[in-house]
Amino acid sequence: MFSSPFFRRLFLPCLLLICAAVGTVGFYAARAMRESYEARTQADLVDRSRLVELLIGQSLAAGDNAKVQELLTQVHVSGGGRVTVVDSDGVVIADNEADPRRMENHANRLEIVAAMKSGQGNAIRHSDTLNQELDYFARRLVLGPPGSQHVYCLRVAEHLANLDAQLHHLYWYLALAATAAVLAMGGISYALIRRDTRPVIALTEFANTLARGELNRRYSNLEHGETAVLAKALNDMADSLERQLRRTAAGNARLLAILGSMTEGVIAADINQKILFTNESAGRLLGFSALSRSVTGQTLPEVIRIEQITQLVDQVLSGGPGSPQDSHAGNLRRKTIHVSPLSDRHLEVTVCTFPIKGPPEGLILVAHDTTQSEQYQKLRKEFVANVSHELRTPLSIIKGFAETLRDGAMDDPVRGPQYLGTIEKHADQLTNLVSDLLELSRLDSQVGLTHKAPVNLVSLIRRVEDLLLPVAQRKKHVFDIRVPEHLPQLFGNEDYLERTITNLIDNAIKYTPEGGRVSVNARHENESVIIEVTDNGIGIAQHEVPFIFERFYRVDRSRSRELGGTGLGLSIVKHVVQVHGGSIQVDTSPGHGSTFRLLIPVASTPAYAAAE
Repeated sequence: MFSSPFFRRLFLPCLLLICAAVGTVGFYAARAMRESYEARTQADLVDRSRLVELLIGQSLAAGDNAKVQELLTQVHVSGGGRVTVVDSDGVVIADNEADPRRMENHANRLEIVAAMKSGQGNAIRHSDTLNQELDYFARRLVLGPPGSQHVYCLRVAEHLANLDAQLHHLYWYLALAATAAVLAMGGISYALIRRDTRPVIALTEFANTLARGELNRRYSNLEHGETAVLAKALNDMADSLERQLRRTAAGNARLLAILGSMTEGVIAADINQKILFTNESAGRLLGFSALSRSVTGQTLPEVIRIEQITQLVDQVLSGGPGSPQDSHAGNLRRKTIHVSPLSDRHLEVTVCTFPIKGPPEGLILVAHDTTQSEQYQKLRKEFVANVSHELRTPLSIIKGFAETLRDGAMDDPVRGPQYLGTIEKHADQLTNLVSDLLELSRLDSQVGLTHKAPVNLVSLIRRVEDLLLPVAQRKKHVFDIRVPEHLPQLFGNEDYLERTITNLIDNAIKYTPEGGRVSVNARHENESVIIEVTDNGIGIAQHEVPFIFERFYRVDRSRSRELGGTGLGLSIVKHVVQVHGGSIQVDTSPGHGSTFRLLIPVASTPAYAAAE
């Protein structure tokens, strides 16, 4: 308890005040005691002088100095103090402590001068005769019959050594009393201050625990008075802080979860570019995710090695000119740039300062991956170019032959029908192209399958066989269909599945030379139906396999157009299989044919179960 600074600040000044008060009272008490003792001594000296006058008065009046000396000696022996008799000329007649014959004239002694002048006098001074401090009282005596009276001075004195000795004892008792008073009042003050400061010190320790973040602690020793009010206020503050911190922590956790799950890279840094926070996407997009240590605490130039971004950060912090997308609303500074491809990745980087108003205290860097958007733009341009190219060729042919017919070929019995046949052929190609484009558009736009129903694959494949068998026979192909009757049914769109299988078998027939072999196999394996379409045709080079499902991609463009292909068949096949929750595989080699393998799950798949 005494080690507490608060207790010492209260108790030590109180103890000093007690000591000062007792010391002051003791000083004035000792002074009053000395003055009282000196006054009592003076009164005693007056009484003693009267007794001595009665004792030696007759002998002194008779002029018997020897008798006077004898009487005074008896006074000394009995402890009556020093007594001196001096005549009017200052000559010492008798003294009970010294030899009068050896004593010098006392006419100039202060007490005697005063007594001779006014009848009595007193003085405290050093005695040259005895070499001591004495308290003197002198009286003027007029003795003898009228007409022959003699004037004497009777002086009595008390040794101050005796007075000091008596006062010393009194002072000692006074000091003991003062010490006892200091100890008693100090003890009482200690107890009272300790009682009053104990809850304050406990509350101070409780407040320190709250300051250290231990908000689960509460003060339970609620007393009465102001400390109880303070303790309740601290407990309420701790409850409020705990709730606020929980809300703040929950908010921070939500914010960190949101920032962490964002596909955009986010970096927060202070005004000195020291990183405060970064999410995983920022490391992936800006190329520092491979660092083995955390980048928090490092500076942006140490982490980001992209010169365009570091220059952008410097421009924002300096407030210099930037791109047309700059913003200076209030004191906010914001700049956005497009970063050239980094590892085949396009980025849009925005840097802005915070807070919105006032001088900037830090900055936020947001990196957005625009690679997919760039790819979509590129694909859109390629798609428009491909569609334009695919439409331009048959349209040019139709237009050319139509002009030829108009110029007179229509009347030619040989060329007229040929040209009309060519126009019809390319018109059909245009119709097929537009139909395939519309079909792809529908597949891209819909979330799940439409017109779902159980599909009997056995009957579906048999229908496709009946449809394409004449085509295969015209090319003298061996057309082998092997489908077990116990295949499970699929739940999907029968029209889409039929078109998919038809496209695969039709492609196999088209790209297999005469006298070739086309086979279709189906089986149930691992909760999936596997349909394989195999041919021994021209095959596909391995470097082209990844691209054959892209729109308008043709391995042999001239042959494909000659055979009436639109370049969209395999894209449609891939989309149909994917919306049924399945996948497609290709095994091929140039000159040895190809095998297209469809894997479609029997159970409902997430792709179309959501639409149920």
